[in-house]
Amino acid sequence: MRIDSRAHALLAFTLAFTVGFLACSSPKSGATVGHKPAGSPDSTAPVSSGIREYSVRATDYAFSNLPLHAPAGWLTFRMSNSGNETHMLAIASVPAGYTTASFTDSIVNSHLPQNTQFWAGVDVVSPGDTGVVSVFLPAGNYLAMCFVQSADGTRHVQRGMVGAFDVVAATDTGATSFVDGVVTLSHKRIRLSGPTLRTGIRTLRVASSNSNPQDFQILKLRPGRSARDALKWFTNRNTVAPAAEAVGGVSSIHAGQRATVTVNFTPGDYLLFFQLDGTDRRPAFALVPLTIRGR
Repeated sequence: MRIDSRAHALLAFTLAFTVGFLACSSPKSGATVGHKPAGSPDSTAPVSSGIREYSVRATDYAFSNLPLHAPAGWLTFRMSNSGNETHMLAIASVPAGYTTASFTDSIVNSHLPQNTQFWAGVDVVSPGDTGVVSVFLPAGNYLAMCFVQSADGTRHVQRGMVGAFDVVAATDTGATSFVDGVVTLSHKRIRLSGPTLRTGIRTLRVASSNSNPQDFQILKLRPGRSARDALKWFTNRNTVAPAAEAVGGVSSIHAGQRATVTVNFTPGDYLLFFQLDGTDRRPAFALVPLTIRGR
């Protein structure tokens, strides 16, 4: 497949193996408009400490500092991209009938089990940037994977960019972050609501009404570049010079799930979007342009 879009890669990967995605159980939500900065605790601390935020490092082609064990409920993943290529962190629960090892082997060998269930994760992040996503995860065993495609057509997960962690039952399921706005994805539309966004660290709640997973992405346009330039680069990242920076987003969000994404907005023009279909030649997008001004 020529296109290096995360949305295209995952859709093609799933369609190739005739995969049906299952709806996820509805997480609890109670986010309110406002902002509350978060810290960066060590990912190796025990579950009993109540740590719910994990700083994960992505390189070419591996994850480091994934949690070994995490408490069930709202968890925050801060994925910094220290590699030379774009990376993302998809999350899937280990399906029934598989061990963590056999599921990992299946994924690395390009076989996605039919009953695989994806959860919201960190979408595409450019080298040098950090993507921050909070998601409600129930107890279970999970894999973190990167489905970005390299120039030779190999997806990073096939190069071994996959890691495992487990989520254990917890009495305190945590709480969602305060949010500065709400992004709603529908069948062919994206909507941003809330107060006017300004510079600074801002958190957006993301929800979808679609039964199929969608990848919500945020790009910051480079000076003098248009939204069209940015989308052309994003869908052809191995062959087109960068026209934007991928500052994060939420991968595989669908009905029944809610997640938040946190971005350090600096002045400039941004593009919020998701892909409408899996067409490689002429992909279509639902998008919202956003201009961030100073305080």
